[in-house]
Amino acid sequence: MSLSEEKKFFHSEGWQLFFRTLSRVFLICAIFCIFYGAYFVAEQTFSNQPYNAQSHKKVTVIVTQNESDEKVAETLVSKKLIYGKTRFVIRKYFSKYKDKSFISGTYEFTQSQGMDDIMGILCGDHVSEEIIQ
Repeated sequence: MSLSEEKKFFHSEGWQLFFRTLSRVFLICAIFCIFYGAYFVAEQTFSNQPYNAQSHKKVTVIVTQNESDEKVAETLVSKKLIYGKTRFVIRKYFSKYKDKSFISGTYEFTQSQGMDDIMGILCGDHVSEEIIQ
């Protein structure tokens, strides 16, 4: 097959239709992956799953005055009460506690408490309520 015949072959209507269809399939797959990833991130960030629903061991957390949200989140992650520092900070930003700061003091939590419960207690909104599943 000569070069001019090869060019004509790949510029035929059949091949153009094939490449257009293939590019649209890839575009649809890319859009699906983006939406699935966004859903997965949102579900992980905004679900109120406890760190360990079966654990009822008390964990002590000390919050000092004017401690930043990030520092409190680091403490909670190190004590294995929440999964991610960034998730906690984002969750607080989009919650009703956005403009509240954490009240300094000593707290006792369990790993069976969800992020909403922990955040509410730290902001002085309510007392401890364990999530038992």
